[in-house]
Amino acid sequence: MASSRLAQQLPSLFGPSRRAAWRLSLVRRALAVVAILLALHLTLGAVRPPAAAPVPAAERAGPELSLPLAVPADHLLPGDAVAVYVPGRGTPIATGARIAGTSQTPSGAAMARVILRRSDVEPILRQMGAGGASQGGFVLVAGG
Repeated sequence: MASSRLAQQLPSLFGPSRRAAWRLSLVRRALAVVAILLALHLTLGAVRPPAAAPVPAAERAGPELSLPLAVPADHLLPGDAVAVYVPGRGTPIATGARIAGTSQTPSGAAMARVILRRSDVEPILRQMGAGGASQGGFVLVAGG
């Protein structure tokens, strides 16, 4: 049997005997399997899309409403604290709300998904009813 580097470094394990040749064969096969598994792991890691960051549970506490907006709220980011106003009123109808996201309807109207406290849902729903803010929408002010 031809001598290998491994047999030269560890002659007691991989010396000139048949049993040593069998051990050397097992070690080479194990190294080949480990190399193949490592290559598969690296390939799958490179192909897999990055995982989206989970939204913290504290920001999701409370009911979520989709509100029509009187003015676009593109400057607000998800998670921003806002106050909800009805156009023409000086006091907010809801404070401490959080933005979950903004979008536009097919007709071009601006919409915002807002996470509210349970106590703020009823006043907003009253304003959305007949004769309320449904004609013009709501105004969201950052820092509320």
